[in-house]
Amino acid sequence: MKKIHFAVSALFGLACFSAHAYDNTIRAGVLNVQVHSESPDLTSNGPTFLTPQPAGLIVSNATTVVFGYTRRLNDHFDFDFVAGIPPEHEVVGRGNLAPYGVISKVKQRAPTFFINYNFGEATNAWRPFVGLGLNYTQFFDAKSTANGNIASGGPTKIDLKDSIGLAGQVGINYHINDRWSVSASIAAAKVKSDMTATTGSIERKTTIDFRPVVYGVAVGYSF
Repeated sequence: MKKIHFAVSALFGLACFSAHAYDNTIRAGVLNVQVHSESPDLTSNGPTFLTPQPAGLIVSNATTVVFGYTRRLNDHFDFDFVAGIPPEHEVVGRGNLAPYGVISKVKQRAPTFFINYNFGEATNAWRPFVGLGLNYTQFFDAKSTANGNIASGGPTKIDLKDSIGLAGQVGINYHINDRWSVSASIAAAKVKSDMTATTGSIERKTTIDFRPVVYGVAVGYSF
């Protein structure tokens, strides 16, 4: 009977951790940003032959380091803030721009906050969660490559407007003990930006719907 009691206790220990709950958790990990961009063909204020249609853009994926902070509100709800080292995305041409390969590069910073709902009890080691929040994406260091300048007919300045949109995530936390944890998540956000590429007096414009899906893993420390 003692052996059975010990086995049950050990199994229960794998599913639960200390009942002490810390209110703050910091995390660090890796994010992979999968971009599923869509954009209409470029429009231009110049002659049609300078921007032969179809001519569009495709934004590539990127991987970066992520940092996060979670503030526990109660046993089920928490406030979650996520930010990371700004990744750089390569942009390749579509249609008549495809032969030029990578025509521009741009960096983005995208701080995002969520209100998460955590399933199960606070003492459970495994806790799935869902979250809804807001994303702010700022684009910077946008630059045309040498191939992009050739495709545009000269040195080109690129500008992308900032984006604010809804964001959502699903994931799971595994509490190794009452302080250390690991997490995995999948998030998506509405990120849409008006882009203008200026070559001399010629402006080419489009609106890029980035449609990012972000996969992340991280290690957390609670205090």
